[in-house]
Amino acid sequence: MDVFIKGPSKRDVAGMKAAFGEVQGGDVLSVLYKTERFGNFLITGAAHATVLDDVMVGGLNAAAAKKKAKDAEGGVIMQRQPDKDVRAFPAVFEGDFAPEGIEVSELSHGDLVVASFSQEPYGDFVVTGVVTEAEKDRGYLMVGPWILQTAQGPATRLRSVQRVAANGTHVAPVPTRRGLVEVDGL
Repeated sequence: MDVFIKGPSKRDVAGMKAAFGEVQGGDVLSVLYKTERFGNFLITGAAHATVLDDVMVGGLNAAAAKKKAKDAEGGVIMQRQPDKDVRAFPAVFEGDFAPEGIEVSELSHGDLVVASFSQEPYGDFVVTGVVTEAEKDRGYLMVGPWILQTAQGPATRLRSVQRVAANGTHVAPVPTRRGLVEVDGL
């Protein structure tokens, strides 16, 4: 299946600064993030402005507060610096997209999914990305930084999940399993 969730080979920081400069709280955004721990994932949801005027989507920082900049003609425009993990904005999911309903317990590391969540103050949003498992807890599943399932069952903020493609049947990069974070040597 030709499914791509990698974004451009080079970040267009200038273009993203200008695009983020136009964003207002409540606008619906699609932002592609790229991280080592969770791989590439796309979050679509309403923009949430913080008290410092940063822009968040789905609980993740997307861009910093507006700052004045000069345009090509010497006029003043407002721009926002994209977060270091933002790969593309505006972003789109590329490729075939025919998700199938699935129980979260049937998912495994490397499956490409689209999952909807609800969390105040960010509202409803959708995360499209590769499922990651914890190294020593294969039942602890996440897509991006959002929990799909723990040993106690499906995450309370998860509204629905659909599999776009099983591991090995798509070309989206699959990150390694998530290692456990030690606290005080435990």
